[in-house]
Amino acid sequence: MTYTNYPYEIALEVAFRDIDAMGHVNNAVFFAYFETVRIKYLGEVMRGGVLGTELLDLPLILVNASCTYKSPALLTENLHVGTGISRFGTKSFDMLYQVQGEDGRVVAYGKTVQVMYDYITRQAFPIPDDVRRFVADYQGNWQPPRYPEYS
Repeated sequence: MTYTNYPYEIALEVAFRDIDAMGHVNNAVFFAYFETVRIKYLGEVMRGGVLGTELLDLPLILVNASCTYKSPALLTENLHVGTGISRFGTKSFDMLYQVQGEDGRVVAYGKTVQVMYDYITRQAFPIPDDVRRFVADYQGNWQPPRYPEYS
């Protein structure tokens, strides 16, 4: 498993552009961290051959995003950003995120909801069974954390 105990994880160093006047990572930047790990994770799903061939061809749209902040992150700090798919609906799925400092503290956690979406017809469509199977195999027996906000 990963540092964050999520199925997929990346490491990021806090850059100067990420901090605000108070000297810590600005709240909006956490959504960029979530986006970065989400796209990389879904790229793994694509390499599994189930969603297509090009990263920019992902047939989905983000419909909801939230973040809970627990601890400030500072310039040059190394963060671990983990993600996993926590729920499948018929056409939508949830992804959970956790940002953790190298000292083990939880900096932030969040959730996004994505819908499978055909940009040509402008309609949602059911999640392919291949995607569900690949995610189940990839994530193994991962149990999503239970955050009160996302239960």
